[in-house]
Amino acid sequence: MSNQVQLTRKELKGLERVGYDELGERSGTFLAADDRVLEAKPFSDQVEILPVAMAIREYDWVHDLVFGLIDPDKDEYTRMVKKQKNPLGYFIRVKKGQEVILPLQTCFYIRTDQTTQMTHNIIVAEPGSALHLISGCVADAHVDEGRHVGVTEYYIGEGATVTTTMIHSWGPNVTVYPRAAAHVKKRGRFISNYVVMSPVKHIQMAPEAVVEEGGLAEFYSIVYAPEGSSLDIGGTIRLKGKQARCEIVSRVVSDGGKVITRGCIVGEVDGVQGSMACNGLLVNPRGSIHAIPELEGKSPLVLLSHEASVGMISQDELSYLMAAGLSEEHARELIIQGFLEVRIKGLPESLHKTIAEMIKKAKAGEAV
Repeated sequence: MSNQVQLTRKELKGLERVGYDELGERSGTFLAADDRVLEAKPFSDQVEILPVAMAIREYDWVHDLVFGLIDPDKDEYTRMVKKQKNPLGYFIRVKKGQEVILPLQTCFYIRTDQTTQMTHNIIVAEPGSALHLISGCVADAHVDEGRHVGVTEYYIGEGATVTTTMIHSWGPNVTVYPRAAAHVKKRGRFISNYVVMSPVKHIQMAPEAVVEEGGLAEFYSIVYAPEGSSLDIGGTIRLKGKQARCEIVSRVVSDGGKVITRGCIVGEVDGVQGSMACNGLLVNPRGSIHAIPELEGKSPLVLLSHEASVGMISQDELSYLMAAGLSEEHARELIIQGFLEVRIKGLPESLHKTIAEMIKKAKAGEAV
């Protein structure tokens, strides 16, 4: 920990709701509050963790990875990150052939009111390596307004696997603009899980992945949007190499929040396969869900498919549960829990329990 800034026990307890565990079994930890790195420490010689500004100074080749996958002039938010003289963020490298068994945790914390937190992260999985990354983002309960702008770039080597689980818990007056991209080389795997269960003023994100021959990319989203929240989320996967595969799955519950969920799969060569499922449950008439699935085939021998559905809670299901003796409120709660309980692939059991508890609280009329 830095000697300049120390978090209180209460603050550390608050970070636990996005998967941060100070005492848990981890392969390493990165923690930043506002614009300061508090901790960047590996607990295994299989993995390297550095503040990204330090990595750029120490390794010439890291400089070439910065904005290697994302255009720095893509929009006003990438330009904001580009202007940072000393970028805030992490550099993570998993060494060739190393399979990191324990998850590595990162956490960005907005501690001070009206803070704009800008981050740039670089993840390098060398050939044949494997990593599970738990990324938590959270604002203190006393933060009335804040903004988080982030750029994250994943370089996944041949035959490497990266699973990343991002959990957001921001607040009703925080705006969030993540920008992420992954390059998945031959036979590599990239699995991206996204979970948000608490109020947020606005999130706009659209991660991208390019998948080479025999590679796999999977995007999973579990979203609960209470009243006052606005989310525009989605992802694009480009299947560039033969036998590349992908899947995009989203489960969205709107309890008065406004949600746009996007998904786009582009099949660029013969022999690629991709599927998409976007399902929404509207439990409050003041909310809305707009599902936008897109498929683009650029070669005649591609296999791409999608399904999308948006609807209210089934009156038959509600009546059945109430006939069994449950109150209407309890019955609605169980239906929502069941809808959101998608078991995320590759997630540690301890984090499955955390997400299950978040889902349990995500019922009509109750913000997490």
